[in-house]
Amino acid sequence: MGNRLLVFGVLLIIGIILYVAWMFFAQRQVMYMSLLLYRQGDADRYLEELDSLSSRLFFNKKLRTLMAIDANLIKGDKEQLNKLFERAAAYKLSSSDRVLVLQKELLFRIAQEENEKAVESYDAIHKAYDKLTDKQKEKYTEILREVEYPYTIHVLRDGKYASELMDRGDTITDPVPAGVCYLRAAQSYCLKDDKDRTERALNHAAKKLKDTTYFQEIQKLIQTKNYDDVLKYKI
Repeated sequence: MGNRLLVFGVLLIIGIILYVAWMFFAQRQVMYMSLLLYRQGDADRYLEELDSLSSRLFFNKKLRTLMAIDANLIKGDKEQLNKLFERAAAYKLSSSDRVLVLQKELLFRIAQEENEKAVESYDAIHKAYDKLTDKQKEKYTEILREVEYPYTIHVLRDGKYASELMDRGDTITDPVPAGVCYLRAAQSYCLKDDKDRTERALNHAAKKLKDTTYFQEIQKLIQTKNYDDVLKYKI
């Protein structure tokens, strides 16, 4: 009896050690891949690593599919993204994970001007959101708001959030998100055919986005007064 307990104890300790080691290396792999994609912007290297033996060991096929989405969004690989979103739709996901995937798909469909598919994604994300707990809904409210603005502007072609977006731009301290709000406000005012407010919103956006690739293009819009062109930015 004593020997059996000893063997059980040894096996338990070995199991714990192996589990801790597995968790350590899995987390290290996640950190390394996050560095490749989000710090270095190397989507190709990230996808190569995602297909490596170590990633196949630590991440199941479903997780690797979800992890591949961001990299392909950066690459702009439309064909691959269509495949990934199709696979993700077939997987059984938690409602919270479903919201995150649909957020990415909705923004992708808007950028590709695939309005029918954008409507489908919009309806699906709200259905998934409705299944969340009250606590989860608080956490994901901002995600719904962030897809609501581009959806309303580019799919519904409605400028109803113009004033709200200006107010958000005034209250956000981070210049880039604030600039995005002002740019969306300019798009909304453009849809309302309010040229004066469109120009004012663009001036606010230019100040906030002066260190981004948008700055020169916004300045050109202001100078030429071709305000309708502001709607080409699917942000």
